Amino acid sequence: MKIKYLLTLILFLTFLNLKAQIFDNTQAHSSIKWQQINTEHLCLIFPQEFAKSAPNLFAQLEYYLQKNSLYSDRKPRKTKIIVQEHNIEQNGFVQLAPRKSELYSTPSGVANNQEWLPNLALHESRHIVQFDNLTGNFKPPILEQLGLTLFALNLPSWYFEGDAVLHETLYSNGGRGRLPSWHMPIRANIQSGLNYDFNKYVHGSFKDIIPSYYSIGYFMNSLMYEKDNQIQDKILKDMRSKIIRPFNFQRSLKKYYGQRASGIFKETMEDLKAKWPIEQEVSLSKSYDFKDKYPTNYWLPQVSNGRIYTLQDSRQHTPRIISFAPNDLKKKEKVLDIGLQIMPYFHLQEQLITWDEYRKDARFAKQTYNVIQVFDLQTGKKKTLTHKSRYYTPIIHPNLQQIACVEVNLHNESSIALLNITNGERMDSIPLPKGIHLQQPQFNTTGDKIIAIGLSEEGSTLLQVDLTTKNTETLLPWLNQQYERPVFHKESIIFKANYNQKDDLFMLQNNAVVQLSNSRFGAFNPTLAGDSIWYNDYTTQGYHIQSMRLESSINKIVSFTPATTLYPKQNDNSEQSMPITDLKNYAIKPYNTLKNAINFHSISLSGSDFESFDNLRPGFFILSNDVLNTTQIKVGYEYDNEIRKNTYSAEVTYQKYFPKFTVGYQNRGQLGKAQINNNKDSLLNFHWRENLITFDMQLPFSIYRGNQVYAFGFNLGTTYQNRYDLSLANLKNFYTELIFPLNYQVYFNRNTRYSRMDLTPRWGQNFSLIYRHVPFDRNQTGSSLAFRSSFYFPGILSNHGIQLRYSIQNKSGRYRYNNDIPLIEGYAFVPVANVKNTLLLDYRLPLLYPDFSLGQLAYFKRIRAVVSAGYLNLEERNYAPQTFGLGVNLDFNIFKYTLPDVSFGAKLTYLNHPQASQKLYPTYGFSYSY
Repeated sequence: MKIKYLLTLILFLTFLNLKAQIFDNTQAHSSIKWQQINTEHLCLIFPQEFAKSAPNLFAQLEYYLQKNSLYSDRKPRKTKIIVQEHNIEQNGFVQLAPRKSELYSTPSGVANNQEWLPNLALHESRHIVQFDNLTGNFKPPILEQLGLTLFALNLPSWYFEGDAVLHETLYSNGGRGRLPSWHMPIRANIQSGLNYDFNKYVHGSFKDIIPSYYSIGYFMNSLMYEKDNQIQDKILKDMRSKIIRPFNFQRSLKKYYGQRASGIFKETMEDLKAKWPIEQEVSLSKSYDFKDKYPTNYWLPQVSNGRIYTLQDSRQHTPRIISFAPNDLKKKEKVLDIGLQIMPYFHLQEQLITWDEYRKDARFAKQTYNVIQVFDLQTGKKKTLTHKSRYYTPIIHPNLQQIACVEVNLHNESSIALLNITNGERMDSIPLPKGIHLQQPQFNTTGDKIIAIGLSEEGSTLLQVDLTTKNTETLLPWLNQQYERPVFHKESIIFKANYNQKDDLFMLQNNAVVQLSNSRFGAFNPTLAGDSIWYNDYTTQGYHIQSMRLESSINKIVSFTPATTLYPKQNDNSEQSMPITDLKNYAIKPYNTLKNAINFHSISLSGSDFESFDNLRPGFFILSNDVLNTTQIKVGYEYDNEIRKNTYSAEVTYQKYFPKFTVGYQNRGQLGKAQINNNKDSLLNFHWRENLITFDMQLPFSIYRGNQVYAFGFNLGTTYQNRYDLSLANLKNFYTELIFPLNYQVYFNRNTRYSRMDLTPRWGQNFSLIYRHVPFDRNQTGSSLAFRSSFYFPGILSNHGIQLRYSIQNKSGRYRYNNDIPLIEGYAFVPVANVKNTLLLDYRLPLLYPDFSLGQLAYFKRIRAVVSAGYLNLEERNYAPQTFGLGVNLDFNIFKYTLPDVSFGAKLTYLNHPQASQKLYPTYGFSYSY
């Protein structure tokens, strides 16, 4: 029990400053003109391009907040909700410190059973209700970060995310709870006899397919809701009254449900086993299994010139298109690497391949795009066809002269764009009926028609677009179906849909729907090659490839009905929301970012990031952050126990425009040592106070290009120090004023993207140049020039990595004892004062993926090792290594916290220097990441 309390205290201190960092601190483009609808209960902030859609979204949010707090004993506090219309990534979040929600509003090509933005707003509004019902008493201007900390410590991720998915399903006609494809991985595990434990479902795995804690959380919350439809709000109310009680959540869970989380998990799995009995698969197809060591997806199989092309998405490699001959699976050939995508996608037409890739503005990370790429198999040439565009799922016209794709403008209006395949120029645009978003288009064989998925507030359907007349035709009734990848087969259409709680392939023929496949877990992504269908079949090892002749399909006529969940109470139509038609006359006004720049919300116990517990300085800081991440203010006090001095500080960061500016002030006590009569063995302590003013300017840039990530930029910094109250009179060479030394840094990094199992980039080149001098101070002389480089190479086996770091520096005057380059391990035990250069080598490799639980304390996912060597002043030591090191790291999660990912490392270093005061140097490290 004492250990539990100690760890809870450590987590409290850590999470207090860190939990907010799981939400990004990036900015939207400085050119955006923000507007708002601001009422007593809600403030919606949005770009001016979204003004036409804002009143409807505002009304939906008001309605969703009301529905989500139906059984709560308190109403939600006013929240600022920001619509990020210029960010095409599909995401959203709610946070405290500062209190806000962000909705990334642009729909993409990812198939759904209802509109993207209303579903997102419904989900995130449930999180607002959760925050207010658990920690709503912790309010600005000083307690919001404490509220966020207590929320994170009290509620596990599976619970609050599963609860939000439950409510998005309850109060809509769609929701993920009605998608068989969403809970398919759990069903596949159950029906395959893979009985993973609760910890594995919560924390995930490197080596096995484990769906996110959202899905297992949804099923556990659903079981609780079936017992009592008010249980979630009762639990939050009970926890709120005892917010610092140990094991608060488990106690409330036991009180209202009668079981702890592990018991509810067991009940949930037993219930799902009863709902999903093991069935015999009706095999109508030929399977292509590559016998991969770890789960691998082979997306979207397509045929050209007798070869199969597929997008390989592996845990050991970043996504790439490969090809193979159907009769020789051992000879896979890599065609090209694929860059970052919102969803896996490519389209093949004869020798041409097209796909879309995700891009971001170099400076403003919330200004993002989707661009079109084309690759010629014959010439091997790749080109980026569009720039700064909002195009999705491109398809090549049968004449190989045009590309059609879906475009979503800044008003969230969809259209079909026809592009010249040579230069990317728009040749034509076909707008869609108001309120309809188009997804996943495909040409017919003559190229005069397109079949696609249509989404609206009514649900989804199949839409046929006549490119000659520009008319659209609805082919199926609007339902809460999740249709995917429709393709023409002569006058018929083959597509994926969910039927009887499972995804399969169907054909629309003569106004009748015919079932073609009867997969065990789910069939997806059909393409045609003659009279054969190539498609993806889901397995517990990923999406694999199968082919089936149309003549051998089951050809069963079916009738689609509205999709339902596995739970009766969630299918009660009285709970589902209706379209909002009565819009109030909301006043839209400009939102002034400068006027709202100051937003004090919390007191923090420290200004550090708790990267180390070696030198914690007790104190407090008052924090201010505006909701658009442009202005940050920190005012505080710290006491340094080691030197018994206090520090008063203030810091302002402004990052709306291209440069990021930080201005800081400190009044601090300092301690030094002086030699008496030049006697090195006789030292005298002295102390003083000083005013320190700092100024930093950063120009950070980063971009994605294919499989490469580039980061580059320029930093400039300077300080002004004024020292006073010196305790030792007549101290020589002590300057009371240090006037504006200048520091410059230029850097350029180029690295390949990580796969999930990678420990380092497979290839990388990183360079940094740092220069320091004192041009304005007559009493100070000297300069420092440092060059640092780092290179990455692939190791012997997959996911092994080699890092080589070479650095060199030249320094003089006041910078004589500064080191701006990385040092060898154990440097403190080596009698080398002037470091000129270093060479550091290490080899990193994974050892095991144990997926092992140490009771309730920790869940271990990976054990990895590092072997290293270090060189110091190479030419002076005849290029002999000064150190050899061997280390082991454990990657794990603590308790039931999904975040942060924690790593504990131990390393033993042997010092090879003949004058080293210590030969063996053990080190231990503790780190975390989000």
